[in-house]
Amino acid sequence: MFRKQSLHLFISSAVNFVIMAFIIYNGYQDNLMDISRGVTAGSGNFLLFSIFLHKKKNLQLKMIKAFSILYFIFGCYIAFFTNLEESSFIVFGIFTACIFSYLATKHIKKDIELIGSSNRIR
Repeated sequence: MFRKQSLHLFISSAVNFVIMAFIIYNGYQDNLMDISRGVTAGSGNFLLFSIFLHKKKNLQLKMIKAFSILYFIFGCYIAFFTNLEESSFIVFGIFTACIFSYLATKHIKKDIELIGSSNRIR
């Protein structure tokens, strides 16, 4: 069965890996870039892991919401409190990953409501 939220989470994970590859390819050697590389690698792995939590939808929803909030705060920190010239691509990627995570949570909520309504019918 095709699940839209899995596709959104996979795209979000792929965006994080592209950001990480961009940082590595350009060879940025700043402490913030090292942190960004670690955060994007960790979040990419986290989003891939969360795809496989489809049987525990409530846990998946809570984890992705917490991730999205923290990742959005990290993106805002890079966008507004650092003066990096090359950070525009990284910030765009972070906000794109947050948008796809939001879309995934929207579809997960629909699944939870659908399961609840089918249980009421029984």
